[in-house]
Amino acid sequence: MPTIKDVARLAGVTHAVVSRILNGDKALRVRSETRERVLAAAAELDYIPHHAAKALRESRAGAIGLAVHDVSNPVYSEVIKGAQEAINRHRSVLMLADAAELHRDAATFRRFVASDAIDALLLLPAGDDSDAAIARAAAARIPTVLVNERSADYQSVSADEHTAGMLAVRHLADLGHREIGLLHLDGSTQRGADRVDGHVAGLRELGLEPDDRWVGDGGHEPESGRRALLRLAEGGPLPSSIVVHSVQAAVGALIAARELGIEVPGELSIVGFHDMPYAAYLEPALTVVRMGLREMGAVAVETAMQLLDGQTVDKQVKVTEPEPRIVARDSTAPPRTSSSRGGSPAR
Repeated sequence: MPTIKDVARLAGVTHAVVSRILNGDKALRVRSETRERVLAAAAELDYIPHHAAKALRESRAGAIGLAVHDVSNPVYSEVIKGAQEAINRHRSVLMLADAAELHRDAATFRRFVASDAIDALLLLPAGDDSDAAIARAAAARIPTVLVNERSADYQSVSADEHTAGMLAVRHLADLGHREIGLLHLDGSTQRGADRVDGHVAGLRELGLEPDDRWVGDGGHEPESGRRALLRLAEGGPLPSSIVVHSVQAAVGALIAARELGIEVPGELSIVGFHDMPYAAYLEPALTVVRMGLREMGAVAVETAMQLLDGQTVDKQVKVTEPEPRIVARDSTAPPRTSSSRGGSPAR
């Protein structure tokens, strides 16, 4: 792990100067170029300072930033609502930003963070390279919390994704399904990996193994879910049921099934992830795994506030209330036969 002396060596200053810059010492008089050089060196080396001392600074901006990759994503909007409710209780404000834009203009973002315009940053990662760059730049200066993600490198707030993955499989198994496919998330996220691990664990409870014919990348948008199910259908008969790790992609899977002339749930049962208001009004209404998205946003804000107050916080905070649960609707039902689509049992 890089040390503060490594940062000082790369920036060409003393480690005392690095410490004072990273800790926001307002009494320090240095040129802006020197400050930028230190922040850039810390980001390049992936140096993550301890924030307890920084959190004790006397003045605050009274604002927390929230960076997301797609503000139109209804899953993110639920997290934002929870964060907004929590921030109001602290008489502070939430500043929403587009993560892609922050990454595109990294120098401006570092200057923004260094200007003390925000006290902390909440980041909802999508699983691309920009997430790590944004987190490094912010964590070099202010408390940074990854939201809806489990991380060993940064402070994080997540849901019990493993249990959620198992619940979806168990629901279908309780209905009598033994052919259970999967359309997983795209991107490299721990939440995606945890859901897949839960899915596999659920299958193994039944004495089954994932069948590669019935596993695909569903992404997180309706069109990506639609294309994913069409691709599976091109490879041969579909299973009697499928779990889609995104509610948006599950909508696309419903559309693809209609295009293929496959009856849902008579010939194909579909389970999505996260309960959005529109899920109950689809045709058929979508069965989902419901998780505490608003609660996650609220816990993320509280975690950031605790860090700012110098409190000790678990590195990985898991939101356990409410627990993940199945909301059963019309898109799932018992299979008509043991192999209604002509496929063979999962193995």
